[in-house]
Amino acid sequence: MTTPVYTPTGVPYPITIDQLIPDIGSYINKGDRLFAYKFWYMVEIAQSPDDNDISENNSDTQKKKSIRESIEFVESPFEGTLMSWNVDIGDELVKPGTSICDIKRPCNHDVVYNGLCTICGKEVEENEINALNGGVAPGDPLNNLAVVSHMDSNLKISRHEATTLDTQLVTRLKNDKKLILVVDLDQTVIHCGVDPTIGEWKNDPKNPNYETLKDVKQFSLDEEPMLPFMYMGERKPPMRKCWYYVKVRPGLKEFFAKLAPLFEMYIYTMATRPYALEIAKIIDPNGDLFGDRILSRDENGSLTTKSLERLFPTDQSMVIIIDDRGDVWNWSDNLIKVIPYNFFLGVGDINSNFLPKQQTTMLQLGRRSRENKPKQIESLDKNESGTDSESDETEAEKSDKLLDDIMDTEKQLEEKINEEVKRQEAQLNKNVALKEEKNQQHASDQAKEEWTKKLQYSASVEVQQKNRPLATLQSHLHDQKLLVDNDDELFYLKDTLAMIHDKYYSLLNDNPEEADIKKIMPNLKSQVFQDCHFVFSGLIPLNTNIQRADIVVWTNSFGAETTTDIDEYTTHIITKTPGTYKARLAVAFNPNIKVVHPDWIFECLISWKRVDEKPYRLIVEQPVSDKELQDFKDNLKKLEEKREEAEELMLMKRSKLDTEENDNIATNLFGSGTSWLDEDEEDIPEDDDFDEDEDASDDDDEANTTVLDDVDSAQINNKRPLLMLDGLTKTTDPASKKLKTEEDSSNKENESDSDLDEELLNMLDG
Repeated sequence: MTTPVYTPTGVPYPITIDQLIPDIGSYINKGDRLFAYKFWYMVEIAQSPDDNDISENNSDTQKKKSIRESIEFVESPFEGTLMSWNVDIGDELVKPGTSICDIKRPCNHDVVYNGLCTICGKEVEENEINALNGGVAPGDPLNNLAVVSHMDSNLKISRHEATTLDTQLVTRLKNDKKLILVVDLDQTVIHCGVDPTIGEWKNDPKNPNYETLKDVKQFSLDEEPMLPFMYMGERKPPMRKCWYYVKVRPGLKEFFAKLAPLFEMYIYTMATRPYALEIAKIIDPNGDLFGDRILSRDENGSLTTKSLERLFPTDQSMVIIIDDRGDVWNWSDNLIKVIPYNFFLGVGDINSNFLPKQQTTMLQLGRRSRENKPKQIESLDKNESGTDSESDETEAEKSDKLLDDIMDTEKQLEEKINEEVKRQEAQLNKNVALKEEKNQQHASDQAKEEWTKKLQYSASVEVQQKNRPLATLQSHLHDQKLLVDNDDELFYLKDTLAMIHDKYYSLLNDNPEEADIKKIMPNLKSQVFQDCHFVFSGLIPLNTNIQRADIVVWTNSFGAETTTDIDEYTTHIITKTPGTYKARLAVAFNPNIKVVHPDWIFECLISWKRVDEKPYRLIVEQPVSDKELQDFKDNLKKLEEKREEAEELMLMKRSKLDTEENDNIATNLFGSGTSWLDEDEEDIPEDDDFDEDEDASDDDDEANTTVLDDVDSAQINNKRPLLMLDGLTKTTDPASKKLKTEEDSSNKENESDSDLDEELLNMLDG
C-alpha cells in the first residue's frame, strides 16, 4: 500500500511545478528533495531622488512595482520507494493538501501511541505526522492521524485506518438500522450547580422547593487547588473537595427508552473526564447507553470548540448532535440546538468558562413555562370566552420580573467572577520566584490559555459557593416556590429524532445518495420559517451584529430571514414588550405584520413546525403617529431608490469585469490559466448590522431616530430584488472601504474600476 505526499503549509501559494527530481522506482530517504517549484512576488522598484520628490508632492502617485520569480524545493517527509507522480511540470498548485506523489514506505505507522508506531516501534516525528495529515497541523479537521480512543488522547490512527474503521461502523449501523447521537451534558440533558443552598433546601422539608429537589443527585470530586502559572515548587497543597448537585432534565428516561433502539450514543462534553464519568453514572447507571463512548475536555484537544472529526474523522453522514450551544460546533449541519435547561435559576453552566462568552439576554433563558404563557397577548381569547384575564396578566408580569431578576443575578455573578479571577491571579503570582517568571515568559500560549481558563473555572465555583445566587432569588419570592420542573424539550426532541431516523432509512432505500444527515436536517429545518422575515425588537442588545447573534443564526437555519429594520418584506416582529417603537410602527405600516412573543419562535424550534401565532400575538395599543409613519415611508422610498441605483451600477460593473476577464484570459501572465495576480479581489469589510435595545418607555422623538437612516447591508445582500453586491458592503468609515486592484493592470484601468466602486459606495452612504 502506498502513502500520498501532500503539498505542505507555509508555501507561498500558488506555486508552479518546475522540476520533478527523483525518478519513479527510486528509493527516497527522509529529507531528500522531491520537486522544485516556482512562485512570484511583488517588489517595489527603487526610485530616483526626483521620483521621491514627485511622490511627496503628489500623494496619489502610485509606487512602481515589479514581479519577481523565485525557486524553492519541497523535501520528502518520510522514506520509501517512489511509486508514481500525481503532478507534472508546469502544473499550478493553489493550496496545501494537494497530492503530489505516492510513496511505498517500509511501515505506514497506521497506529501511533505517544509518538511511537505500535507496529515497527519507530518514533513518528511531528513533521511526519503533519505530512500524513495532508500538510495541515495536528489540530486541524483535516488531520490524518485521528484520536480514536475516548479515554486516551495519545492513541492515534492514520486516516486510511480511520476510513476503514468508519466504513465498518457505517456497515454495522446500517445492519442494525441505527444512527449515531452525540449528546452534550450541561444544560442539554442535565443542569448542575455548586451552590450549597441546593443541599440545604434538599434536606429541609419545610422549604418550598423541597419537593422539586427530591430527585436531585449529588456527588463530590477531589480537585487540585489553583497554583501559580508554571509552578515549580516541590510540595503541592492538598486536594479540595467540591460538591456538585445534578438535576436530570424532565423526560430523559423516556427520551433514552425511545431512542436507544434507534441510535448508538456518545457523550461529548467540555467538562473534565471525572465530572463526565460521574454524570454518566447518573443518566446511564448500567452503562448500557454510552459504555465508554465518552469524550471530555481532557481528550478534546481544544478548550473552546467541539469537532465531530475527533470521533468520526472521515464520515459524519449518520451523526446527529444535540447541544445547547451552536457556536462551539460552528453551527454544524449535524447539530440540533436545544433550548438550554436552566433548572437552578441564576447559576448558568458551570463549565461554560472554557467556552466563548455569550451575552446574557432574555432569549437565552428560553421560553416561558406552559403555565405562564402570555395569555394577555391575545385579546380574542378574553373576548371570546367573556372572562377577565387579569390574573393571567399578573402571573405573566411575575414571570417577567423573575426573568429580569435571573438576568441581573447572572450579570452580578459574572462581575464577581471577574473580580475573583483578578484577586486569585494576583495572589497566586505574588510570591513567584524570578526563575519561575522567566519560565512563564517562555511558556506556550496554549499553556497560558489553559491556566487562565482553569483559574476562571475555579473562581466561578468559589463565587457561586460564596454568593449563593439561589438564596438571593428566593428572597425575592419569600415563601413561594422558586424552582419549577416543567421543561418539556425532550418530549418534543425524541419525536424529532425518531422522525429524522425514519427519514434517513427511507432515503437509504429509495435514494441512497441523499441519505446524509448533513443534507436531511438542513432541508427539514429550512421549511419551518420559509418565507418568514423577522425583526427582533428590544431583545438583542445594542451594538450587537444581529447576523451573528445566536437566535438569528438559529432561526435563519430554520429558513427565516432577519433584518435590523422593518421593510415591505417583514412578516413578524419578535418582541417581549408590545410598546417598542418597531412594534408600534409595524402595526401602523402593515396590519399583516404579526407582533409576537419570542415564545412563538421557541415553540416552532422545538417542534420543527410552524405553529399558529394566535396564542402568542401581542396587542399594540398605541401605533406610531401619522407623521412618524409618513417619515418612515419616505425613508423607505429613498432606500428603494438607492437599491435600484446600486443595482444599476452593479450591472455596469459586472459587464465591465466580464469584458476585462475575457481580455485577461488572452494575455495571461504565466500561460497556465487564471493566476492569483490577475484576480480583482476586494477586501470585504465586516457587516455591522445592529439591533437596538429598545424599551417600551422610549419617547417618540428618541425612537424615531431609529428609522432607516442608512442602507442596511444585510437587506441589500440578502434580498430581494437587488442583486448581491460582489464584495462590497456599506461601512460607516469610508477609509475602511479598501479595494484591492490588479497590480499588473494599467493605472488608467485601475482608476476607472475604482471610480465605479467608489461611486457605488458613496451612493450607499447617501
